[in-house]
Amino acid sequence: MMGVTGVIQFQGVTKIYNNGVTALQNINIEIEKGEFAFLVGPSGAGKSTFMKLIIRKEFPTSGQVLVGHKNIAKMKAGEVSLLRRNVGFIFQDFKLLPHKTVFENVSFALEVIEASKREINRQVPAVLELVGLKDKANIFPSELSGGEQQRVSLARAIVNRPHLLLADEPTGNLDPETSWGLMDLLLEINKRGTTVIMSTHNKNIVDKLRRRVIALDGGRMVRDEQKGGYGFED
Repeated sequence: MMGVTGVIQFQGVTKIYNNGVTALQNINIEIEKGEFAFLVGPSGAGKSTFMKLIIRKEFPTSGQVLVGHKNIAKMKAGEVSLLRRNVGFIFQDFKLLPHKTVFENVSFALEVIEASKREINRQVPAVLELVGLKDKANIFPSELSGGEQQRVSLARAIVNRPHLLLADEPTGNLDPETSWGLMDLLLEINKRGTTVIMSTHNKNIVDKLRRRVIALDGGRMVRDEQKGGYGFED
């Protein structure tokens, strides 16, 4: 499984979109297995592009993105599906399926990789228990609070036991108390061995947790600091 579990490396990565916008410029960085890194910077700094390059939703215009020492641009179809299977993704706006129950939303992530019914019935309750929603398995997203919906989104992202979790502004729509509850879960998942990269505008969380901070501004990496703070004005 080395093809997915190893480090993430950006080697001289520049991304220019078809409309001429330079989203990232000459990014050189390495993120080790098991790290927890915050990705910070103003809107339009290149954070979402950074995430999309890791999961091969975008390709660099120049330079290389390596995941587990493999160049994502040169991966074969089977390697791409293995990559996606081993990366969990949570979004600011949850992206839950409204007509499926909590259980069905989470199990959907296993169904798409053709997990057995037995595995689904074992994994889904376990992960719902981890995020504190075991008693809400049979209700629909519309019946949940925003914080609960985000925990379903997290459960869906980790039910596969991914080696890497990408969290794109996961606390953006949550109140402070709910945000800290989600952070506790992300830290627990990281402690169990999953590499976590989280983009955020939440200064309080970044300043309090003092993890690695990768700061982007105008597509350039302006800071890479262990035990860093947020460092931008609101």
